[in-house]
Amino acid sequence: MVIAVHSMEARALELVARGHNWSLDDLGGVKAVAKEAAALGASPIMAELLEPLLQDWRSAPDDQLPVYRQVVRDLLEAADTDFVLVEAIDVLDAYRPLPGEIDDDCFEIFLNKAAKRDTARKSLLRSAALEGAFRWSSSKRTRQLQLLLLLLGLSKDDDPEYLRHAAKIIGVAYSYWREADLLKVLHELVPLERVCADATFELGMASLSEALDLTADPEAMDAFRRSRHWFAESEQMSDGNAEAALYRGTLDVLLDFGGGDELASFRPAAVAVEQQAFAFLVNSDEAGPEWLGSRFHQGVCWSALASTLVSLSKRLEEPSWYYPAVVIEQGLLSVYTASRSILRRTQQGGVESVVRPRIGQRLAAHAGLAHQVRTWLAMNASHDWAAEAKQLVGQIDALLEHGSPHRNPGEAANDYASLAAMVAKSKIPVAQRELLASVVRSVLDLQLENLTGAEIEVVEACCTVARTHPDYKGNANGARLFNVVLLWLVRFVFNRLELSRGTDPGGAYLFERSDGSLPHEDELQHDFFRWISTNAAGTDLEPTNVGSGRADVRLKSGPERLIVEVKREESDCSFDSLAKAYAAQTTDYQNVSIRLGVLLVLDLATPNREGTSHIANLFEMKAVQRTAESTPRLVLIAKVPGRRKVPSALSR
Repeated sequence: MVIAVHSMEARALELVARGHNWSLDDLGGVKAVAKEAAALGASPIMAELLEPLLQDWRSAPDDQLPVYRQVVRDLLEAADTDFVLVEAIDVLDAYRPLPGEIDDDCFEIFLNKAAKRDTARKSLLRSAALEGAFRWSSSKRTRQLQLLLLLLGLSKDDDPEYLRHAAKIIGVAYSYWREADLLKVLHELVPLERVCADATFELGMASLSEALDLTADPEAMDAFRRSRHWFAESEQMSDGNAEAALYRGTLDVLLDFGGGDELASFRPAAVAVEQQAFAFLVNSDEAGPEWLGSRFHQGVCWSALASTLVSLSKRLEEPSWYYPAVVIEQGLLSVYTASRSILRRTQQGGVESVVRPRIGQRLAAHAGLAHQVRTWLAMNASHDWAAEAKQLVGQIDALLEHGSPHRNPGEAANDYASLAAMVAKSKIPVAQRELLASVVRSVLDLQLENLTGAEIEVVEACCTVARTHPDYKGNANGARLFNVVLLWLVRFVFNRLELSRGTDPGGAYLFERSDGSLPHEDELQHDFFRWISTNAAGTDLEPTNVGSGRADVRLKSGPERLIVEVKREESDCSFDSLAKAYAAQTTDYQNVSIRLGVLLVLDLATPNREGTSHIANLFEMKAVQRTAESTPRLVLIAKVPGRRKVPSALSR
């Protein structure tokens, strides 16, 4: 098959093949090219025509400027192949700002090509046009708004390949513009199988950007956890995307370091990051547009942060340093100022709020290390990081004097200094405080060590939702109540899932009865009350009938109260059905206190033919929006499987 080649295209190919410097005059001049521009726009060498066109434009007489502009427009309008348009965008971008109003013309053409959903237009061509529109939008706010309108109007039934590229553009656009509605679009794209990996990755990057800007520790930790969650989702959906794996692994190391984990516990994550960083470098291309290049360098910086954290963690366990200046300058202060020294940002933020507490606590616990830092500061008062070193010394002094402040009670429980400070504020006689602090610490350490990964995931998932609610964020008593009930409810369900008839006759109500009768919800109420009253010692807690005969358990902390409503369900125990049937009733207990409630359900509806459900499937947070109320009410729904069969009966 012979493909006809335009005469001007053939001439241009000949000139390119010879390697000579050529101009539009070799093709007959700009007016000759203008007559054929519409035909040449679809040519594979269209981008080769743009370069001499742009070079000649700068010295062209004024009366010919409109001709040059029209040639560029016609060439771009006629481009109908993705690689041709990509090359043309690169050439035009290299010459920006373009003469006259051609930049506006380029943006308009790119935007129109991206938006047009006719069947003849390939998704990769539209994706290339969308990238071009994004590049040209950076220098003008009106263009940004036009592109934003297109991105916010994306349809889920559009071509998946185009939506994949659009998700990446949305993620990068969010990092620059911080338009919250862009995140809503990404969330809408997550359920789409072919788009999910890209959408979740960009949600991870968005959460990471938010975390880096935060300076308050709990909020930053939450944002980093959300980011890690999205990267893990992307890694899973993309069958091991190297970039997602790198960020997920690095955040594992960062959160483990900030959470006080010992080096041995997160060393496997650190080794994995090294492998992920290698795969990322192999599969990434440093060349390309500026916004892609910045992504490449950002990934490199995050892998460097993980390596430095692991190295410093080891150093912080040593009694002293043989070369203290090297450790302090290249490790300690590098991590202490990680946003600027490693991640190349202009200011500190979320990373510092996560790593600095541990650094201060470890140095306060090792007098030799603290002394070496003080000595270094005295000898290096003019060092670039001297101010930060002075701040660190002040942090150490404060910890030695007042005890160690922590982000939340869960993390405080695992550190002796913090627990001692909490006990010191209590009404316990001074002579007994130290002994009691040691005993309580042992209890809490054992509890934390025995929590399974599944239990931790349930607690984390529920707290992530609860922390967005004002009655949790802004009410210490409310947060305490919810945390206590959540933890001990998870432990209660865990215990009851492990229960057998022989180990605890009090749990017999959970198993199938020979006469076919069903237990009442008050059996679950009494069981849960005995459990939580033992574990939440000293709490104002009572089994109550505030619901006019219904089974409830009430907890109080200060002026706040939280009601656990207990129900049984025989027909439909799905979370949606439970919320529809009981959420309004459960939230009605929240009219005078925190808008956080708990619905504990004895599941008598779910068939037990395949065994009991996994604990991760037994908890869910539901928001209830009431008319004329601006703040929703939150309900934690927990299910306890009933009508269970003994394991031997499942095989019959």
